[in-house]
Amino acid sequence: MPTANTQPGASERIRRLPNSITVVTTSAGDVLVNCPPETLKYLLANHINPPGTILIPPDVPPGSELGSGGFVRRGINYASVEFLIYSNYFVSGRKVRLITVTEAQARRLRRLLEETINGPFDPTMFGDYDWLQAECAAVAYYPPLGRAPRLDDMAEIVSLEAGGGALGTASISLEGDAFVFREGTVELARVSTRITDVALPLTLAPPRPLQRQELTLQFIGGSDGFDPDGITTCFLAYLGSTVETQATLFDAAAYVYVRLSHLGLSTSHIAEVVLSHLHEDHLAGLPELILMGSHRVRLLTSDLIYQGLLRVLSAMLDLPVADVAALFDYVPLNPGTPLELEGRRFEAIYAVHSVPTLAVRVNGVCYSGDMRYDEEWFDELVTRGVLSEQRRQELVRFAEGASVLVQDVGGGTTHSTLSSRLLQALTAKSQRLVLAHTRTHALPETSAEMAERIEFAASGSVVGLGAPLPDDGHIELAETIAACPLFARLSSSERLGLARQVEVVSVPDGETIFHEGDPSDGCAYIVHSGIVAIRIGEAPVRVLGRGSSIGERGALLGSARTSTPMAQGQVTLLRLRPEVFWPAAERLGLATACARADWLAQTPVLGDLPWASLLDLALDFEPRSLNAGECLFASGEPGYEGYVLVEGAIQFSDADGLVVNELRQPGRLFGYQAALYGSSHSLSACAAAPTVVWALPAPALERLNLLYPQLLMHLRALGAAPDTPGAGEASRSLQ
Repeated sequence: MPTANTQPGASERIRRLPNSITVVTTSAGDVLVNCPPETLKYLLANHINPPGTILIPPDVPPGSELGSGGFVRRGINYASVEFLIYSNYFVSGRKVRLITVTEAQARRLRRLLEETINGPFDPTMFGDYDWLQAECAAVAYYPPLGRAPRLDDMAEIVSLEAGGGALGTASISLEGDAFVFREGTVELARVSTRITDVALPLTLAPPRPLQRQELTLQFIGGSDGFDPDGITTCFLAYLGSTVETQATLFDAAAYVYVRLSHLGLSTSHIAEVVLSHLHEDHLAGLPELILMGSHRVRLLTSDLIYQGLLRVLSAMLDLPVADVAALFDYVPLNPGTPLELEGRRFEAIYAVHSVPTLAVRVNGVCYSGDMRYDEEWFDELVTRGVLSEQRRQELVRFAEGASVLVQDVGGGTTHSTLSSRLLQALTAKSQRLVLAHTRTHALPETSAEMAERIEFAASGSVVGLGAPLPDDGHIELAETIAACPLFARLSSSERLGLARQVEVVSVPDGETIFHEGDPSDGCAYIVHSGIVAIRIGEAPVRVLGRGSSIGERGALLGSARTSTPMAQGQVTLLRLRPEVFWPAAERLGLATACARADWLAQTPVLGDLPWASLLDLALDFEPRSLNAGECLFASGEPGYEGYVLVEGAIQFSDADGLVVNELRQPGRLFGYQAALYGSSHSLSACAAAPTVVWALPAPALERLNLLYPQLLMHLRALGAAPDTPGAGEASRSLQ
């Protein structure tokens, strides 16, 4: 796994870790530059004490990079400071100093952390659940303060813009694209603000064979946010009686895309995500899942937590709440209101935790969330008037009759503490007890009979109940083909037929699949399991997981390979030899879309997508030639298509015929908002010269919305006024 950079000649003041994490030593102490998820784990693994000063990178310019905005780069939040705050305050006993570049960033970071650390800032936001505030305060109570700690107790948020870079005799300034550290007038260090590393987790769950049963849980992780050797609690539940059933993901661990890929899974295998609460260790992977997955996320949580999530993501991405809400689908799962969803019955109550948290039941599975479960303590809270007797009964009985109970036992004041008494209470409620959110895997004294029904959630572990499901290897291959957007366009029978013809190829860890510049062997490949790292030249550019395809361009055009894919861990590929690939390619019309895909690849933002994704997008574009004076749409008309200008010029005029602007730069997208959001065009658009546009019909726009949410975010970031050059989307490009 990655370790700290120890390149010869590197300044002793600068320690570079993976994921663009840098530690700079100054007279005022160490300063951490950039804080992606699990930074604390990386520091501990490299025996570095967590610094008390953290420097946050500049915002990503709106629309400049897919899946990016605000603190987020390609789905990864580089202001994931929550656990660094906890480590400094509760372990080292000091207040952390958070430094942003601008005051606007400082305000957003404050909003984000207040929500994740203390819950809704306005008591009226609790609505009918106002009693939940008292429970959260009771769990979060910190004796040295005589109350729950607040953000201001644990952290100071300042900005370089407002003079926050002064650290005694040391100072930090932003100069161009670098943070410059000085001692007096002497420059100590210079750290680039550019984040180019492909962010990867410190640890991955080992892939294990998955024999599906009637009820199957597959754990991505089962530990906590402080454990450098473990992955935070996150698991998949398969709740159907067929192997084609998609999984329910409970919470989202950091780097979830790579972790799913390492287990041989794709984001398209997830039916929905259940979010228990907004602490970073349960939330960190959600932005990546929303923005960088190949499948639109369906999220289940309560209205109270959902509204908090929108505020968190708005601050994180620097987007309006309405634009954040458009990036995924929300399905309410409120206490007292069971949810029937495709043959599954979801129920929820609020758990007892320091922030609003759901405990969830569905088809025999019960997940406690980070509940502090202690029946004697519940009795004490009833005596103190914090809990009603009815509420105590709700907490005690919620897991009764569960087939599998996944219970947090992280200990301390905010989580359940593992004890013989706790085990007796919990094993009486369920057939199988799975203990999670802990790095300690030792049971207290208990009976052998009870111990047989208890296990710990380890990274990659599988828990199953009921009869094994009959499996067909071809169905599994067809699922991989269906996870690839290109081949998902085929019918299910065509995909199954393709699955019977592909070759399954194993690639050992570290082996190169083919080299950049190699002649094509005429084959295309789909990743079936594992992770493939893509390099162009010496630079790593992305990692690909299950359902990602490589090699199509060479197979279609006979051209040399344009990148070097390499197995990162054991990888299994589906190889489509020419006699298998070409009939499917002809059925889909891939050859005719190649030139459009190459043209899209020249735009700086879309060029970040894999070529297979560009080919998939190109299939939906319909080339159209216009004579001078010919109109595409008129003001007030409903929108049915979006357009990209390829050559020529488009003139925009208002309802009175007054020309308001003219579009001449190729690559500009216009007119799409009316089609995507069901509104009318505010302007008319006509060709001012012989012109070529590519039209994207509304169904294709909706497909783009479902498969490429990062593009939707990109388009929203480019402008707010539909069709208006100079003020909105028509004036912005895909660049």
